[in-house]
Amino acid sequence: MKRGAIILLAAALALIFFLGGCTQKGSRESPVTAAPSPQAAGEVDFADLKLAVGSAPGPVTYPLAQMAELNNNIVLKPWQGTEQLTAMISAREVQLCSTPLHNAVLSYNKGLDTQLLMVTVWGMLYVMSTESEVASLQDLKGKEVALSGKGSIQDLIFRHLLLQNDINPDNDLTLSYLDMSEASSRLATGKLKYAVLNEPQSSIAILNAQKAGMQLHRVLDLTQEWNKLPGQEEASMPMAGIIVIGGSGITNEEAAGFAKAYIDTGEWVNNNPAEIGPIVEKHVPAMKATAVSQSLEYARLKPRYAADCQVEVEAFLEELSRTADMRAFGGKIPDAKFYCQTN
Repeated sequence: MKRGAIILLAAALALIFFLGGCTQKGSRESPVTAAPSPQAAGEVDFADLKLAVGSAPGPVTYPLAQMAELNNNIVLKPWQGTEQLTAMISAREVQLCSTPLHNAVLSYNKGLDTQLLMVTVWGMLYVMSTESEVASLQDLKGKEVALSGKGSIQDLIFRHLLLQNDINPDNDLTLSYLDMSEASSRLATGKLKYAVLNEPQSSIAILNAQKAGMQLHRVLDLTQEWNKLPGQEEASMPMAGIIVIGGSGITNEEAAGFAKAYIDTGEWVNNNPAEIGPIVEKHVPAMKATAVSQSLEYARLKPRYAADCQVEVEAFLEELSRTADMRAFGGKIPDAKFYCQTN
């Protein structure tokens, strides 16, 4: 049996049978153990479970689309914007929800009954430009750079990098806040020369530019720029994950089983970019197959249990808090109970 088929089979079986647990950690030192086998803990029949998962456009949703393809009881519910996300969580419309890390922390600090189940995507921000000679952040001085959402995680990260490189984001260049699709369109028509885009938007922008007879470049990888900061040489940039919604009807065992299935499926997705593109477009029509497939090379889709990522998340937020107002995250770095413990 081919490796891809084995991973697909493992993911499907995990959706049907796998058990684990999700409890609140009391301290960073709490041990992380593997989820118990069905023989040790009984069985949950996922075939009878109607599981709704909030999905945001981006690589975090790629494994979700494949999981929904394998099991039609996994229903994806797309969301756009923080207000819709908050309403979805408050109304418990979903049991799980993919979200940028920023929104996950903010929801928890606001007192919403949520926990971070997984960190799934790490550092997928790029400065896109029609001018390939850009070699450093310093080269952006005096330029107009488009960003998505003032106060968003993209904005906070980019501003932090500018400030840490002695560039004043309010005086040394012009930041314009545009919807990512609009920024992508303007790049393709030459109306805009620089934009900070995530995946798959950077891949979409490149494809759109090619159709218009233009060449677009990923001139700066902001993860690499982050690793140039003092003390951040080996640091990760946790950008997105999946949260569990308390009181929504999902059990600890089901949440842990879902996480295991997601991690297995994520491995298959990374190894099968051509196959996953059409599947994502089928379940999330706004994300086109070609862009999805091409984006995987740059998406840093590396799903991990949140309980294993606490140190990295805290280090990232602590570094970012040197320049960002922590009110953007609800006023504080979340405590240990933010991280769902699978055991």
